[in-house]
Amino acid sequence: MSATFGWTQSNGVTSAEVASDLGVSGNLFNFKRSDDATAGNYTSNPVPAGEKSYEVWLRAKFTGTFNSVENIQFWRSTDFSPSTGLDVQWGPGGVSAYETPVTGTNLAVSAVPSADPGSQNVSVGGVASGSLSASGYSDYLVLQLATTSAAAAGDTSLATFTMNYDES
Repeated sequence: MSATFGWTQSNGVTSAEVASDLGVSGNLFNFKRSDDATAGNYTSNPVPAGEKSYEVWLRAKFTGTFNSVENIQFWRSTDFSPSTGLDVQWGPGGVSAYETPVTGTNLAVSAVPSADPGSQNVSVGGVASGSLSASGYSDYLVLQLATTSAAAAGDTSLATFTMNYDES
């Protein structure tokens, strides 16, 4: 047997977290000015130039039978095109406890790596080198789109984020 991977997005207030399974690939989430896991409603909730989106709280979910999932690595493998005025930030390493997403500066304060980091950069259970030996989750990846006044109006192109891990 082997591990099955999928993304989970959390939203809502801290005391009433709502977790939504997003699947493994495709257009899974959008940066927007709404705290929900509905990918298709971004046109109703645009991020104005010079402002930030709501934070997007994602976790890797692993199910199935496996010995170990470890060395979890996350990066942005394809940037927006054009990317002028667009900057995706994250909370490096992951965050172990969920918080209500915000549009201001909170946990997403560093640039998302733009290449494979080569070693684990996503924690598990609050431990930087943590691993799973049974079904469970990575820590939260907190992402946020920050725009400047130079951001073009309208939709952006897609950016691609990659999650890599070792399994035994």
